[in-house]
Amino acid sequence: MDRKTFFSQLLTPGTVPCTIFGVAVGLIFALLLLTIGVGKTLIIGLFCLVGAFIGGVKDKAGFVRKIILFFHREEN
Repeated sequence: MDRKTFFSQLLTPGTVPCTIFGVAVGLIFALLLLTIGVGKTLIIGLFCLVGAFIGGVKDKAGFVRKIILFFHREEN
């Protein structure tokens, strides 16, 4: 398997590269929990999510607007 195919399958559920990626993420998460504790691990995860948001979302205002509207729907 060449490098391009491996990385294209990395986030495709049911493929071997996706399984390897999931195991690696789980192992890192478990090691962080065991070494530094729950609170610090959650803070690291929060900062990773913020970094992914900043780097991965083009229309940040629109994305935040959609999230706010999703949680503040009025029920009739």
